[in-house]
Amino acid sequence: MEILVRNVKHVYSPGTPYETTVDFPGEFRVKTGEIVLLTGKNGSGKTTILQISAVLLKPTSGEILIDGKDPWENPRNFRKKIGFSFQFPEDQFFEMDVFSEVTFAPKNFDVKDLEARYARAMEVVGLDPSKYRNKVPFNLSGGEKRKVALASIISHDPDVLILDEPFVGLDIPSRREILEFLTRWKNQGKGALISTHRTKAFLSVSDVVVKIGK
Repeated sequence: MEILVRNVKHVYSPGTPYETTVDFPGEFRVKTGEIVLLTGKNGSGKTTILQISAVLLKPTSGEILIDGKDPWENPRNFRKKIGFSFQFPEDQFFEMDVFSEVTFAPKNFDVKDLEARYARAMEVVGLDPSKYRNKVPFNLSGGEKRKVALASIISHDPDVLILDEPFVGLDIPSRREILEFLTRWKNQGKGALISTHRTKAFLSVSDVVVKIGK
């Protein structure tokens, strides 16, 4: 799988006093088997570019292609191939127990083997499926929330993960565990696009660095 993002621009609240523009006059590709870092200062538009790459936000102009096709002709079909994680895990939580949270995406994409998907996703991120099954995601520690958030976006077996500042709120051991997870993910032939202002922390696992803004 390959995501190509080229010369994209998005205008928020056009024609109003609150109009703002995110402009990326360049291109990058996210391929399976590679990890791409998206770097830039706070407010540079990294989150917007991530949402465009995940087919969650349609650019005002420019181009996004997935395997050479316009994903906006059938966005749901392409979203099944991508897992998107917000900067703050609780922003993506919908459910009141971990099992329901982790299996939310498979249910949405009509996947049937929910028990197996749940167990595998939890094991991949290093959490005991039985221990966490009935816990409330919002009550977990920062590191546990991040892992549950990751489990919830890999449970439908996407090809590419898109992660927005995955180190936010994590201590050093938890950051190390995230890097170990990303190494395993890439070794499985999967891809990832990660926004961060901690470029050095991810250099050991990344293949390409793309800068947003000046």
